[in-house]
Amino acid sequence: MHAAPTDWLDRSARVHPGTVAVAADGQELDYARLRAEAGAVAAALADDGVGPGDPVAIDLPAGIAHAVALHGAILSGAIVQSLPPAGREGVDVDGATYLDAQRLERARAGKREWASFGRHPSQPLTRVLSSGTSGAPKPVHLTAANHLWSALGSALNLGVERDDRWLCCLPLNHVGGLTILIRSAIYGTGVLLHRGFDVDRVATALEAGEATLASLVPTQLVRLLDAGAAIDRPRLLLVGGGPVSSEVLAEALGRGATVVQTYGLTEACSQVSTLAPGEAQERAGSAGRPLPCTDVRIDGEEIVVRGPTVAPGARGEGGWLRTGDLGRIDPDGYLWVEGRRDDLIVSGGENVRPNRVEEALSSHPGVAEIAVAGREDREWGQVVVAFVVAAGEPDAAELLEHARGQLAPHEVPKRIEFVDALPRTGSGKVLRRLLQ
Repeated sequence: MHAAPTDWLDRSARVHPGTVAVAADGQELDYARLRAEAGAVAAALADDGVGPGDPVAIDLPAGIAHAVALHGAILSGAIVQSLPPAGREGVDVDGATYLDAQRLERARAGKREWASFGRHPSQPLTRVLSSGTSGAPKPVHLTAANHLWSALGSALNLGVERDDRWLCCLPLNHVGGLTILIRSAIYGTGVLLHRGFDVDRVATALEAGEATLASLVPTQLVRLLDAGAAIDRPRLLLVGGGPVSSEVLAEALGRGATVVQTYGLTEACSQVSTLAPGEAQERAGSAGRPLPCTDVRIDGEEIVVRGPTVAPGARGEGGWLRTGDLGRIDPDGYLWVEGRRDDLIVSGGENVRPNRVEEALSSHPGVAEIAVAGREDREWGQVVVAFVVAAGEPDAAELLEHARGQLAPHEVPKRIEFVDALPRTGSGKVLRRLLQ
């Protein structure tokens, strides 16, 4: 039995040589050129003693150079980790060779041909740090097979069109951004890379029709709505990394956008379940059905996942990954995510789910952003505290009265605290542990 192929860039360069593989900062690189430059990087890495299975850390901002470095390291057989936009400080990649701008430019100038390393699908391809929302980020080794199955599952659910160009404004050191570059090379389609999220720049790109798909976190969708962006131009917007309020969803769908919510995590190589484009209106609020070849079940309210996208090191008994997330599956098989187990607040013996409180308060026009967390309390064990980024000058008593009309008494926050911004990870997830 033959192993699944992992020479994705070779195939795309052969079959779609003139297709733009990556565009960034007004420049473009087609697959033929990307393969040539990535091959030169792989050859330079080999000259520096980097071999199959060695760690390579990419210390470059999002852009064409980053894409070349990533694919060059993959061609060499290395295990690749992209570093945060802030660089290598505070990130330990033991024994890694670092690809920075100076080293990359020397490597790209080389002309030596380089054959792809015949990586077995079960071998590690990338090292990605988890988001760290409930603790310190931990490294997750994802194999070539994890990435291949993730790309195939996404393609079967969302479809792939020949002119697709996926807008990536997510950090490349997080799985949501990194997998866009890899899955597009598997498909032979394009990526439009932005260096972080700038609402005006993204809005301009959407208006100009520069992308057919875009990956966003909920906060980014809200900011595009507030900016009046043409969110109906792409064929779909993939939104993940946290819950989207029903109000925001209704506004986005009402403006003609095809918003498909997704649930995923680093240990499962990004997507676990995602709405299909045709279900965006009918199943709004759900994270859709599990992707093909992925099993999802609920064990004591916890979402557990099994399948070929799950990193080998994350598999527990029976191959199941315990996600730490709470959810339910409705009678039609759609997943509804209800927050993190670690975020659950127990106040006076009653369970409070922060996302439910956030949903109730976010419908008030005076709330721009909100996060809810539990704070230790001598009497109640924990009390519910809402941290609000205000729109205008709302009164705390007014917000609490609004909450009482929608929530059970034990769910109503004991305190409203106004803040200038919510602490977030690089991928946009709220760091609740910094609010407690």
